[in-house]
Amino acid sequence: MILLMAAIFIALLVTIVLPILAGIWVNKNLAVPWRVITYGALGFFIVQLLLSLIFSGLMMLIENETLSLSEPSLYLTQLIISIFFGALLGVVIRWAGMKFLNEPLVNLEAAYGIGLGFGGVESILRVGLPLLLTFITMLSNININPQTTRLDPDTIVQLEALWQVPAFVPLAGSLERLAAFVMHITVTILILQAFTRKNGLWVAAAVGLEVLVNGLIVGFAEMGLAYGWVIGVAVLLMIGNLYLMFRLHAFDFDITKVYGETSSSADLSITGD
Repeated sequence: MILLMAAIFIALLVTIVLPILAGIWVNKNLAVPWRVITYGALGFFIVQLLLSLIFSGLMMLIENETLSLSEPSLYLTQLIISIFFGALLGVVIRWAGMKFLNEPLVNLEAAYGIGLGFGGVESILRVGLPLLLTFITMLSNININPQTTRLDPDTIVQLEALWQVPAFVPLAGSLERLAAFVMHITVTILILQAFTRKNGLWVAAAVGLEVLVNGLIVGFAEMGLAYGWVIGVAVLLMIGNLYLMFRLHAFDFDITKVYGETSSSADLSITGD
C-alpha cells in the first residue's frame, strides 16, 4: 500500500506539477509570456471540441442508419478518427495560431511555449486530475468498514481493487504522459520549420510524427502487447523525439534575448544541411 501511494504521488508530480514547473521555467528563462503558453492550451480545447463534433456526427449517421457499422468496426473507426484527426487538427490549429495571431510566434521560444501549453493541459486534464481525484477518494475511504459504511457494494469492490493495483502501473502511466508531453513540443518545433524553411511539407511531417507515435502506442496496446512493453515503446519514441529536437537545434536557446527579438534559434536547420 505504501509503495502504491508513493507511486501515485510521483505520477501526480509528473502529470500535474511538471507541466506547471515547465511553464514557469519557460516564462522566466525564455521570457515567453503566459498568454503564449495559454494559446497552446486553448488549441488543445479547440481540438477536443472539434473531435466531439466529429464523433457526434458519426453517431448521428449511425442512428439515422445512413452508416452501418458493427461494434468492432465502430470502435476501430473511433480510434482512427481520434488518432488521425486529433493529430491533423492539433497541427493545423497550432500552425494557424503561429501564422495569423498578431504575436511574434515564429521563433523557438514561442514554439516551446505553445507546445508546452498544448501538451501540459492534456497531461493535467487527461491523467493528472482524474488520478488526483481517484487518489483522494482512495485516501478518504482507506479505513472503511464494509459492515458499517454507507457506500454501495460496487463502490467498495472498486476501491478494494484500486488498492490492489501494482505500484508500477501509475509510474508507467506517468512515463507515457511524459513521452506525449515531449511529442507535443517536438510536433510544434516541426511546425516552426514550415515558417523558418518556408516549406509546408514540415506541417505534413508534424502530422505524420503525431500519427506515428500515437498510432504505434495505441496499436500495440490494442494488439494485446504487455503494458510494460507498450510503455517501453513510448519511452523509445520519446528518446527519438528528443534526438530529432537535437538535430533541429531545438536546445540552442539564447536566453539573453528578449522575447520578440530575433534570436539565434529563429532559423533552425538539421545538422549537416
